[in-house]
Amino acid sequence: MGVWMRWALAGTLALGLPFEDLRHAHSHLGYFGLLFPLAWMGWKHAGARTPSARALVLYALSTVLATVGFIHAGYGPIAIAGSTAVGAGWVWSAWPLLPRMKQWHDPLGAVPLGLVLSLACVPPVAINLRTDPELAHGFVTTFLAGLLLVVIVPSVLASARVSVGPWPALLLTGSLASLALGVLPNMPTRVGLLAYAALLLAPAYTARLAAHIRACWLGVSLGIAALALGLLPNIRPVALGAIHFLVLGPVLAVLMRHVLRRNPPSWAWWLGHGLWGSMSAALVAQAFTAAAWTWTLAAAGGTGTLLWWAVVGAAQSRLVRGDSVGRADG
Repeated sequence: MGVWMRWALAGTLALGLPFEDLRHAHSHLGYFGLLFPLAWMGWKHAGARTPSARALVLYALSTVLATVGFIHAGYGPIAIAGSTAVGAGWVWSAWPLLPRMKQWHDPLGAVPLGLVLSLACVPPVAINLRTDPELAHGFVTTFLAGLLLVVIVPSVLASARVSVGPWPALLLTGSLASLALGVLPNMPTRVGLLAYAALLLAPAYTARLAAHIRACWLGVSLGIAALALGLLPNIRPVALGAIHFLVLGPVLAVLMRHVLRRNPPSWAWWLGHGLWGSMSAALVAQAFTAAAWTWTLAAAGGTGTLLWWAVVGAAQSRLVRGDSVGRADG
């Protein structure tokens, strides 16, 4: 879906459907269908209880319902119903994490309150969607940023056994950062954004992670600091570039280790980071120039990202088939 939209924006493919509806479907599907299931795997790796197989089936059906709803009619009744069910699944899944709040240096301690604070942005979106679309969009941005900064990132850190200090500091700075990126960009929230960038130096310098992952965390930290200091403008192209690099770079590189039977070699990861890094850089460049090359580079980087994961997926399938044949021969 992302590649389709990128090439449509580059003027190569016809979109065929309302862009805003596709954009909402793309972003929500990324959170609903990819990031949270991977975060649950990270919780499991960190020793926390995760949803059962039956709960995951219900969650998957809710995700499909929400995605179809967004494609069909944007923020309409179907999307709202599916998203509500998804949100309920998130809250229910986070309940077993409450005891982790007693462990001050456990990043998972920030997740329950971080999730509640993020979901608190949903009612203002519904209230202001028709009367004040700009304010509603600000709350949507804070909602998505909050999920990423105070739910997904702590899950990534916990799965890698990396602490950035007491989890209340992670929660406070991440919440302020989410406000700075969305509905309340002012000096205090930008200070929180800068402090959050400083906390992300911990995974950038830990020996627990591979060099390519540490480099990505360093890039994310520097990029967030540039936003906080005003060196980069806090506008949509920059935010899109930052989010895509954070998700496709360090977040997936850490969490997918719990899914893949064999982790790709370091050189392959560096190639991948170059692909989604070029897409993210092109998105950021659109904040400064409207040149056609930015749209084409973003689309090419996105296509390369899709192909990279397709090759990785094919390699995993061969490993699964090989294991099945080996068990059958045995």
